[in-house]
This record gives sequence, structure tokens and C-alpha cells, in this order.
Amino acid sequence: MENMTEERFITMRVLKLAYIAAVTVLSGAVLGAVHKLHLGDILALVFVDALFAVLFVFYLESGRLHYSDKPDSAEDYERMCVYVTLGEIGLALISFCPDYTAPVLVMAFLLSAALHREQALVLSLFFDVQLTLCTQASVYVMACSLMLMFLGVMLTRMYERAEYRKFAEMSALALSIAVPVLFSYMEGGTPVPWFFMLCILSGAISVIGMHFLYDSLHHRLEHFGEISLDTIVDPSFHLVREIKKYSQVDYNHAIRVSKIAAHCAADIGADVKLAAVGGFYYRIGKLEGEPFIENGVKIAQNNCFPHLVIQILSEYYGEINPISMIESAVVHITDMLVTKFELMDKSTLSSSWNRDMIIYQTLNEQSSSGIYDQSGLSMNQFLKIREFLAKEEELL
Repeated sequence: MENMTEERFITMRVLKLAYIAAVTVLSGAVLGAVHKLHLGDILALVFVDALFAVLFVFYLESGRLHYSDKPDSAEDYERMCVYVTLGEIGLALISFCPDYTAPVLVMAFLLSAALHREQALVLSLFFDVQLTLCTQASVYVMACSLMLMFLGVMLTRMYERAEYRKFAEMSALALSIAVPVLFSYMEGGTPVPWFFMLCILSGAISVIGMHFLYDSLHHRLEHFGEISLDTIVDPSFHLVREIKKYSQVDYNHAIRVSKIAAHCAADIGADVKLAAVGGFYYRIGKLEGEPFIENGVKIAQNNCFPHLVIQILSEYYGEINPISMIESAVVHITDMLVTKFELMDKSTLSSSWNRDMIIYQTLNEQSSSGIYDQSGLSMNQFLKIREFLAKEEELL
């Protein structure tokens, strides 16, 4: 059973990695054919692409395993598929630009805005190699493109601060002119006037791309998981069906915690969807048994859950990691009370006074223990949740 479950979990991730590898290899063949390279050169380019694809997949997987507390999740793999594809399309277009004038700076800049910087650096290095091989450019052209790509990645850090954006754009324009002119001079002498005009045009394209695309791409980087949250609580999602099949009692518990956590989150202005998903999967580790928390996190990772959901699961009752988010605190409060009410005698809970005393005493004890100190949950929010739960009929 465990091997079958593990195999099913891995399949989703493997398919995305296989897609990235396929796009990488096929792009080399297409670029070689478009630029009318000899068959031997095309095969060499495809071999280089295949080698990179293997190493890149290993890089992604080793990073996921090494940083197991914050792994690459659904949005990372899906985002990688999207931007590798867009990167290859962009590379095909700029490969027809004259030597030194391709707007590679903005390409690397946008990759860094859309992905993690280390991933953007790795892809920029590869795209530079691909561009050089398919256009059969000189080592000076390759070095110029590589320098501009590295500078593009570096400029994203400056661009994060609104007050520095003008300086970043001015730097991009200046570098798009100065770096190509320098390398062109090193290779063949003084550049001609039309070359300066093309460099200015390349710099203008870079500035326009930075100005109009950065915010959109960076927003997607931070919020890409919202679609995935809908998917993983859909009744047809295999883990939802797995929980229901495993235990109707646990499924009912998950539904109850999810609903109440969502209401609590809405009441205090927190992320309703995140609280609902975190509440539903809070006890997912029971599917694999002990160690309960580690297995819950592993299931979430292997199913490519969004980072924040995995973080909530890793902070289960604050046993391994401290509760560090408001939504995580909401889920903990809800699960703790629902569990307590499920274990109590119904006659005891028939009195509203008894219910209120249990809620107030339990939450006050938890709050005084300091378990929510790092969550960002304010005292006003805590009191709102407590008052809401005292009136919540779903607890019964």
C-alpha cells in the first residue's frame, strides 16, 4: 500500500519534470534547424540540451529534497514548465538579432522576477550557451550575453524597492549600451553608428519590459498557489477521496475543521482559502501513521501542495516547528476545539454555559502558554475568534 501511494504521489511531479526535459531537448533541435546548422551541429546541440536537462532535473529534485521544510511545490514546478517554455520561445526570437544586440538583459531580469534567483541564474547560463551554439557566435558575443544576463538577474534585487526602480532602469539602459560596445570593441575595433542605435533599441526594450512586466510576474511568484488551493479540496481530488475511504470519521472531522477555520479566518481578515485547506489536511499524516507530522508533510510535498499549506502541516500543534502564521494558529485553534468536542459527552455539551466554559478555558490556556506568540495573531483577533467559536454551532 505504501509503495503504491508513493508511486502515485511521485507521478505528478515526474510528469512536470519530463515536460521540462522534453522542451529543453526539442528546443535545441528546432533552433538548430531554423538557423540551418549542419546535422552534426544540430545533434551536438541536442546532446548539450539533453545533458543540461538531466542536470537541471537533478538540480530541482535535489533542491526539493535538501530543503524539505520549504520544497519546490505545485506552483514551482508548474511555473518552471511555463517559463522554460516562454524562455525557449523568447530565445528563438532574439536569436535573429545581430551579434551583441539581443535584449538578453531583460530576458534574465524577467526570469528572476518570475522564478527564484538561483533558478533564473541556472536558466540564464543555459540560454546563453544555447544562443551561442545555435547562432555559432564568437566567445566575445557569448561573454557579452552572459554578462548582461547576470546583470539582469542582479537588477531584480534593486527593483524590489520602488524608490530604486528608476535607477535600475537607467542602469539597464546604460549597461545594454556599454557592455556590447565594450565586447564588440575587444573583438573587432570601433563599433559603427548603426550598432549604437541597435544597442539603444535593445536597452529600450529592456527598460519597457522591466517597467511593465515585473510587478505582474513577481505577483504570480508570490501568489501562484491560489489555483492549487481550489484543486486540492475538490471532492474529485484523489487525496480527498483517500481520506474519505480511509475513515468517514476523519473525513467528517476534516470537513468540520475546514469550515470552521474558514469562518474564523474570514472574521479576522485572514486568508480564508488557506485556512480552509490547512484545516482539511491538518491530520493527513494519519494516512501513513507515525511519525505523524513528518508523514503529513511528506504527503503534501509529494502531491505538490502550495508552500503555505505545507508550512501549516509542519507546524501541527507546534510540536516540531512553532506556529508562525495567523492561518496556522486559526487551524490549530479550530482542530483542537473540534477534537475536544468530539471526545466529550453530548449531555455535557448540551449546556451552552458548559460549552462556553470549555472554549474560554481551553483557548486561554493555549494563549497563556505562548504557542501563538510567533504567529502574528493579535490579541484582538484572538478574542474575535474566541467569541465566534462560542457561538459556532458546527462545533457540536
